[in-house]
Amino acid sequence: YENPYLKPNLDTLKFTRSQINIFGGIKGNLIKKLNYHFSARYTYAKDMPFFMIDTTSLLRNQFDVIYSNVNILNVCANITWQVIDHLYLNFDANYWGYYNLTHISKPFYKPTWEGSFGGKYYYKDQMIFDLNFKLAFDRWELTPLANNNYVINKMRPVLNFDASYEYLINKQFSAFAQVNNIASQYYSKYYDFKNFGLNFIVGVTYSFGDEPLRKTKTKK
Repeated sequence: YENPYLKPNLDTLKFTRSQINIFGGIKGNLIKKLNYHFSARYTYAKDMPFFMIDTTSLLRNQFDVIYSNVNILNVCANITWQVIDHLYLNFDANYWGYYNLTHISKPFYKPTWEGSFGGKYYYKDQMIFDLNFKLAFDRWELTPLANNNYVINKMRPVLNFDASYEYLINKQFSAFAQVNNIASQYYSKYYDFKNFGLNFIVGVTYSFGDEPLRKTKTKK
């Protein structure tokens, strides 16, 4: 499920149908090793799922689904740049417009604007340093009241900054460490379900096949 906090027995379950889907874009090179890709997509969807807290649950920690027909406009931009040998930067931006909703007034829990910026550096084809910043804002939620009614509120922006390091021991075995939410920003993707603060993961990766874990970045 898109939402992991759905109640176990939904009253209704529908398939989303995209009756109109129009897509166009352009991509190319601004300068050597600087690539761009701009695109836009229009979709008319029937029975698109949106989420609202289930006020009938005892702890109010589960969500129900409400369906709506909607016109969706998505405009996105992507820029990748190989700054120097082994250093790569990536920028993504997305606009999501939800128009003519039939059963709700706002596209609950879906951001209007999303953006990300990342950098990856390969050192001697054995160490990989990775930095990522993600942003999402202009999201709306249904906040339940004591009388089982709801009020519409704007949610806090999503701000997330991660860093990771990976050491390639050989072609099939590596060790890694990852630090998430470095700025320790507390936000909710869904109502009253806050994310973790600063946290980290360490581990190892092993490939059982003949394919190497990472392909070597070569000079062009």
